[in-house]
Amino acid sequence: MGELAGRCAVVTGGSRGIGRAVAQALAAAGARVVITGRNAATGAGAVTSITDAGGAAQFVPADQANPADWPGVIAAAEGGEEGFDILVLNAGVSGAGPIGKTTLGMFRHVCDLNLKGAFIGLQNGVAAMRRRGQGGSVVLVASIVGKIGVADHAAYSASKGGLRLMAKAAALELGPEHIRVNSLHPGLIRTDMTAGFDEPSMAALAPLGRFGEASEVAAAALFLASDRARFVTGTELVVDGGWIAR
Repeated sequence: MGELAGRCAVVTGGSRGIGRAVAQALAAAGARVVITGRNAATGAGAVTSITDAGGAAQFVPADQANPADWPGVIAAAEGGEEGFDILVLNAGVSGAGPIGKTTLGMFRHVCDLNLKGAFIGLQNGVAAMRRRGQGGSVVLVASIVGKIGVADHAAYSASKGGLRLMAKAAALELGPEHIRVNSLHPGLIRTDMTAGFDEPSMAALAPLGRFGEASEVAAAALFLASDRARFVTGTELVVDGGWIAR
C-alpha cells in the first residue's frame, strides 16, 4: 500500500507538464487522482498513463479560473470511498514581454488563470476539506519568478508572487483546522513550456548545470502532500537546481 492509499487528490492542469508528473507521482503513492484541464485529449492521455501503471485516475474538464466548473471537480473528488484531502493548484500560463508591450488584456489573462484561478480553487477545495473535517494539504505551484525579479516577466512575476503570499496567508488562517498550505517554486524545468528555450546557455545559470525534470518537481509536491510534511505549512519549497542561490 502506498503512503497516500485511501486518499483522493485533485491536480489542476494535470494533463501535461509538471501537473501530469505530479498526478502520476500521487497516483503511484496510492491516491485516487482527479485531473482537471481544458483539453480532453491530453486529459485522457494523462489518465491512461496512470491507469496503465496500476493507478486510479479520472479526468474532469474544467477551467481553474471558472467558478462554474468547480462543483463538478469537487463532486468527482468526494464521489469515491477515499477522503479528499489533497489539492494541487498547478494550472497556469506563461507570459513574457516588456512592460511597454504588455497590454492590460495580456496582464489580466495571466493573472486570471495563475492567481485568481488558484484562489477560486483554494476556496472550493478548502470548503470540501472543512466538510470532511480531517484537515488536508494544499500545494500552490508557483515559480522562482515569484521569488526573484526577472526582466520582461512583470505579469507572470505578479501572478506567481501572489501565489507565494496567498499560501502564507492561507496557512495562518487554516492551520487551526489542520489544513496545510505551501507553495512550490520550480526553476527551469524541461516541459512543453520551455521547449523553445536555449537550454545549453540557460542551464549554465543553475549551479547544477541543467534543466530540471518534471518528475523532480513532482517528488517535491508528493512530499508536501504527504504525512511526511505534516509539520510543514506556510513554507516555500524551491526546486531550481540552485538558480536563486546566486
